[in-house]
Amino acid sequence: MIHRIKRWLFKEFQQNFVIYFVVIILFGIGIIAGAITIKILNLEQRNGIMVFLNIFFKAIEQGSFDNLAIFKQSLIDNLKTVALIYLTGLIIIGLWIIPVIVLFRGFALGFTVGFLVNEYSFKGFIFSLLGILPQNLIIIPAFIFISAIGIAFSIKNAKNRKLRYINSNIHMNITNYSIQILVASVLIVVGCFIEAYIAPKFLGLIWDYFN
Repeated sequence: MIHRIKRWLFKEFQQNFVIYFVVIILFGIGIIAGAITIKILNLEQRNGIMVFLNIFFKAIEQGSFDNLAIFKQSLIDNLKTVALIYLTGLIIIGLWIIPVIVLFRGFALGFTVGFLVNEYSFKGFIFSLLGILPQNLIIIPAFIFISAIGIAFSIKNAKNRKLRYINSNIHMNITNYSIQILVASVLIVVGCFIEAYIAPKFLGLIWDYFN
């Protein structure tokens, strides 16, 4: 079973290599843009973010995390993004909307990590490593996969429309597309669970170490 999944993933990546490459590049550009943006924040904007982070760190110190609330919010935010990619992927506008989503997602990650490292130096790097990396090791690959197959599906629809080709297997294609999105979404749910229940434990340990 595992061998079949690996073979299918390899075939999928091979068939849409250019799309995956573009999505990864866009995500990387978003990360870089987010990190650079830190340099142009004014003092008031920095202070506003610091107030939020101080509340967050105080919650770590007191061990007052509401894990279920974090899980629900993370799940809602991520699944909204997945739903948007899925729906736009069904139609041609996914060709323009999905790359923008990828850029913004990379931007958010780059901004968060960049701000932590810029303001807290080594401590910020460790917090990023233990508080942001664990869940994103699962969420980011799933997100890139969903984005790539969404773009690929949009391209296929655009080609069919341009050639005025009527695909008799359209329902089967949509079903396969939906199953792929659903499977990747399960991985995102796992990532959200790690973000809510495991990452805070790591943060608590490192907070105790630094204090």
